[in-house]
Amino acid sequence: MTNLRQMLAARAARRAGRKGAAGFTLLEIMIVLAIIGLIAGAVSIAVIPKVKKAKIQAAQLGIGKIIHATEATLAGPGSSCPKGIEDLVSQGELKKGDMNDPWGTPYTYRCPGTQSPESADVVSAGPDKKPGSEDDIRSWELQ
Repeated sequence: MTNLRQMLAARAARRAGRKGAAGFTLLEIMIVLAIIGLIAGAVSIAVIPKVKKAKIQAAQLGIGKIIHATEATLAGPGSSCPKGIEDLVSQGELKKGDMNDPWGTPYTYRCPGTQSPESADVVSAGPDKKPGSEDDIRSWELQ
């Protein structure tokens, strides 16, 4: 009987010792943080190019909207070329938010266009926000 009591007391002491040692070690925390970092890196590598491509497509759509609004304005009898995108906004053909490309740079607008004399030339400065560079998105290249 005393042997049984001693065994139960020893078992209870071991359990009590384990309760006090509960928690995470620094190594375990560092491993979890490393795994989270790897996952975040992989996701960003996959997502960033898609965001850039989506912005380029949005700029192309924005240019298309401006061209369509210009052509709708020119289709009316006795209509003349709008002087700028602001005219298209004031006429209700476009919204104020359509004046800038996805990078926040105003579109360059010329009506009548030199490349499209029957319509307008519209250019987005592109991701680098510098007009006249290689990444510009031009209306006459989209058609």
